[in-house]
Amino acid sequence: MKSFTLLFCAFLVSGAITTLYAATKSEQVERYLGSHRYKHDRPLGTVKFIFREAVLKRRGDGKKTYEQLLFNESKFSNRDNAGKLIGIEIVHKGKTTLIKPESRKIPEEAEAAPEPKARARTKTKQIAKGSVRPVEYEREESEPSARQKARMVAEINSKPKRVVENTEITPVRAAVSSLPNDPVRPRREEPSGGGGGISVPDSSTVVKTIDNAKDQITTWKGRIWKTVQPMWEFVMWVFSSLIVMLVCFAGLCRYVAKTAANESLINTYGRVIVGRWIVSAHQNAAAMLLIITWVIAIVLLIDVFMWLVFLSLPIWTLLIIWFPILWVAEKLTSWIVPNIPVVG
Repeated sequence: MKSFTLLFCAFLVSGAITTLYAATKSEQVERYLGSHRYKHDRPLGTVKFIFREAVLKRRGDGKKTYEQLLFNESKFSNRDNAGKLIGIEIVHKGKTTLIKPESRKIPEEAEAAPEPKARARTKTKQIAKGSVRPVEYEREESEPSARQKARMVAEINSKPKRVVENTEITPVRAAVSSLPNDPVRPRREEPSGGGGGISVPDSSTVVKTIDNAKDQITTWKGRIWKTVQPMWEFVMWVFSSLIVMLVCFAGLCRYVAKTAANESLINTYGRVIVGRWIVSAHQNAAAMLLIITWVIAIVLLIDVFMWLVFLSLPIWTLLIIWFPILWVAEKLTSWIVPNIPVVG
């Protein structure tokens, strides 16, 4: 009994600790950006909130803050179901910018070059011992060797970059071009003019272009749906106000058409055998009844189809549900509108 009590207490304590440490998506983003940037900065472009298990994409127009963009989705859930926030990126005009967190510090340039002190100490030792060539050290400091230049290039490349893509570091190119030519593998300058061959785009550029196109199309679909939905709600409101009158008038037309059909008779060529003017009354009543049935059925079918689209069903599931509904509507229309008996 005591062991069961201890296990139950341990379970409660672990649940409480998990609840305290679990953070929602908005809390993680606010902790990453800081309260000021989270509630005041207004990004422009496609904002990607990169979590460990999912990537949330939002379209920033320069008017909404990060907080507004994060919640600007109808199916967004603020629960901690996507893992830890890894980073935030903004894609604008083909350039991807990595947003730095508030707590991360940018290393200073002075901390990355401890070599001059060691070189100075070496020079002091050599002079103290009475070196014969003190002038050569001064020449080495004024004119760095190939190895020192390569180390300078490595130090420049190791510095953090704020822009992830489409960055070009001019000092690296200048340092590389100043290296001595290797007799085995000489360096040659690339021709500036374009050749006559076919220019094939890079695979990463193609993927990036396709992703931007998908984001743009998704944005357009969302705008169209937001425009169509209130308009269709107004149409259904008008339809619900007129449906009673339409049903009443359709019932009267069916009464006239059905009774006239029972008192009429035509042959296969359409010639009247029984009931001359009664046939005309049946045709007029049946035509009005058919028009009213069409209006009611089309509005209801469009409403059903929009609900199926709103449920985000797969295309094959939608077709399996949609075509039986059309078949039922066709059979009901044929039953509602009566036909005159045909002889011969």
